[in-house]
Amino acid sequence: MLENNDSFEILKKHYHDGKLGHAFLFETDDSEKCLAKILDFFKLLNCEDEYSSECCKCNLCHLIVTQQLPNLIIIRPDGSFIKKEQIISLKNSLKTKPIFSKYNMYVIMNAEFLNASSANTMLKFLEEPEEKIIGFFVTNNKENVIDTIKSRCQVFSDYYSNSLFSSENIENDVVDYIKYLEVFKDETLIYNKNVLLPKIVDKNWLVCFFLKLIEIYEKIYENKIRKEVLPEEFNDLKFMLEYDVAFFDNRLNMLKNLLSTLDFNVSNQMILDRLVLESW
Repeated sequence: MLENNDSFEILKKHYHDGKLGHAFLFETDDSEKCLAKILDFFKLLNCEDEYSSECCKCNLCHLIVTQQLPNLIIIRPDGSFIKKEQIISLKNSLKTKPIFSKYNMYVIMNAEFLNASSANTMLKFLEEPEEKIIGFFVTNNKENVIDTIKSRCQVFSDYYSNSLFSSENIENDVVDYIKYLEVFKDETLIYNKNVLLPKIVDKNWLVCFFLKLIEIYEKIYENKIRKEVLPEEFNDLKFMLEYDVAFFDNRLNMLKNLLSTLDFNVSNQMILDRLVLESW
């Protein structure tokens, strides 16, 4: 089950699939909670043993969580801006290969405070990344981040108040969508255009939507195999328990293939319409 902060589940999936980028911009309504999630992700990246988000016992995890690891640099605004000198110091600190961990890591807090000078100093760092360097930019409004930085990062959202990105909201949308996809088939293309597309804030939302689709199809399939009663929130999908194994195999393969195309520059409507057409 995806937690409230689905963006980090997506990052973890990219990491395990060998598709992890090197620079990420996170828009959030709580920068410190977002930072805590980033540090937890760094623990996963550098884990030499069996990863656990609760692990703080080993020396490496302790150094990451307490922000004392030498090759983990966290930058915050110095006065009104993040200054050029801070970025130069960051670059110098990460010139050598990591010794204590697998990656050199940095986090730029309040990335909207990068001015033209400090942002330009970051550009070559972002355009020609060295191996084993990964960085995060955190902001409360991605539109305030200089375009030259934003365009070179994968952009995610990480909200903690009620929002479109909450797991509960996406689950409700997905349950409704499955009913259209499997029952009201001829109306689903119109549903895509008039109902679902206006809800899609960015590609991240659509990725969360597909992950939740896969999760629910897998859940219903597991309940069918085990002959268990579906959870109450899936009552409207009980009819699917009558479908055979081949149906679920087909749906899950189709969804996973479509999810992989979201890494490319394909329009949201094209992806959703392809989902409908392939389901037919």
